[in-house]
Amino acid sequence: MNRAEKIHALFACDQLARALRRSLNADAEREYADQGIVPSWKAPGITASGSTSKPSVAVVDEPAFLAWVAKRYPTEVETIQRVRPAWQGQFFEGVVSRGAPACDPQGEEIPGVEWRPGGTFGSISLTASRDTKALIGQLADEIAAGTRPLELPTVAEVPQP
Repeated sequence: MNRAEKIHALFACDQLARALRRSLNADAEREYADQGIVPSWKAPGITASGSTSKPSVAVVDEPAFLAWVAKRYPTEVETIQRVRPAWQGQFFEGVVSRGAPACDPQGEEIPGVEWRPGGTFGSISLTASRDTKALIGQLADEIAAGTRPLELPTVAEVPQP
């Protein structure tokens, strides 16, 4: 395999990987929407696991949030006029736990901050067994060296648990 062929093969594999990931994510998102359960699928030597988002808080209007913190927690505003990140993270933990709308412990709505629910589908990640990683790595090296044609390994080639 010459350099141009390697470049084309790498680009093709990158595009194929993106397309396959989009397709798997779409399948998983549909399954999650239909069943309400984060999917986890097994193939010989590999597990595909879904994830979901967690409730969080996001600053959507930095100046409004900064003014609010400066008024109520002046020691937590840095001289560069930003909320101290360590304090913000700790403060937002409480805001997340209180739910929507984003409020302080006294129930005052916090300007410039939006509470975001969790539970939306995230993505699929793949976890391959050590043997599968070794085999796929070896096959990839052989393809890159030009000693194996550019073909996807079959399920029969993957070590069975």
